[in-house]
Amino acid sequence: MKNENFGLVLSTKESDDKKTARIIGTDFFILMDLDLNDDVDVKVQDKIPLGKDSVFVKQERAHLSYDDLSKDQEFETEKAVYSIVTANELKYVKFFNEQSKQASKLHFLDGISRKLGSKILTEKELNGDFESFEDIDNRISFIESSKELIVKRVLYELSELPKEKKGRPSYLFTIVKRSNKKEVQEYDEFVTDDSRFIEMIKEKGLLEKEGKRIR
Repeated sequence: MKNENFGLVLSTKESDDKKTARIIGTDFFILMDLDLNDDVDVKVQDKIPLGKDSVFVKQERAHLSYDDLSKDQEFETEKAVYSIVTANELKYVKFFNEQSKQASKLHFLDGISRKLGSKILTEKELNGDFESFEDIDNRISFIESSKELIVKRVLYELSELPKEKKGRPSYLFTIVKRSNKKEVQEYDEFVTDDSRFIEMIKEKGLLEKEGKRIR
């Protein structure tokens, strides 16, 4: 299981005996609850360090699904995802640059068909890698905002994709928890080899029973 190094605060709560916060991670968008140290003061949308050495965090508690969020927390999640994607622009521009015509995932972005994805890759091959979101938007006439495409995909992976019943969902940017409380992530290297994929996820506890993938 991959860990988050930082998180953005979605909400806080304080009682007589403890402080807690609900956060979203900045690397894999993992949703989780934290027990905070008594002497720290955090606000919604603050970025805080995580892990055992964090001066903010007493204990990392349960990882959450999107369905665990309140309406206010959903609103703050949308703001946080936009902030995270903006702050890590080169990471998500790299996603566009890493695609190839033999193994492209651009069609998973909203409104990008395989045909349009191929046009993006042709532009990249002819004129070089993309340098920024603005560069993508300027060079690809049918993309109004590449940043918005990434933000929309992340929110879709958090909220809607875990509910899909057919096939194996493709998580491009997130690690999520489904309603059955199993942590799920796309493992690209096993896509073309079902036997290796099944053995790997059995080891990680991601099968309900032998020979059957979680849907």
